[in-house]
Amino acid sequence: MEELKVVGWVDFDSSYPTKNYTKEETLEVLRIIKRNIADNEYRFSGEEHQYGRNGAPLLSDGTCFRASMRLFGMIMASVYNYLENKKYTYMDFYMSLDNSSMPKDETIELEPNLNVDTTVGYALTEDYQVMGEALSFGMDFMTTDKVLKELFKIIKENN
Repeated sequence: MEELKVVGWVDFDSSYPTKNYTKEETLEVLRIIKRNIADNEYRFSGEEHQYGRNGAPLLSDGTCFRASMRLFGMIMASVYNYLENKKYTYMDFYMSLDNSSMPKDETIELEPNLNVDTTVGYALTEDYQVMGEALSFGMDFMTTDKVLKELFKIIKENN
């Protein structure tokens, strides 16, 4: 794997693909992203990662790293457990934060790398369980928070 670095932060729905990494590569990419978050003192939630204008890290290979809200919350918790010597969990960074510090809007001149094996994003086992249950109900594949909103909507309609 070439030496990667975070070159900016983009919209989760940007045209940059998310590369399908091996387990070892994923651990290295997570290390790079965590270092960028710590160096810049970014502090924002998984919700802001998915819905903020510039919440997804863009890597120097022309790919974007996308994660479930739960996984991104775990990334942030890991960074701030180290920086603040605390015991945060993913729930502390799952939804919107009052004290968010997002990357600045910037113009990034990097072509999307369309020559990679891609994935829709990265998630945890718990996320896949919820998404699997939604698929079994005939719902389209979507992020965990959208699945939960749809499930609650169905429950409310049936009561």
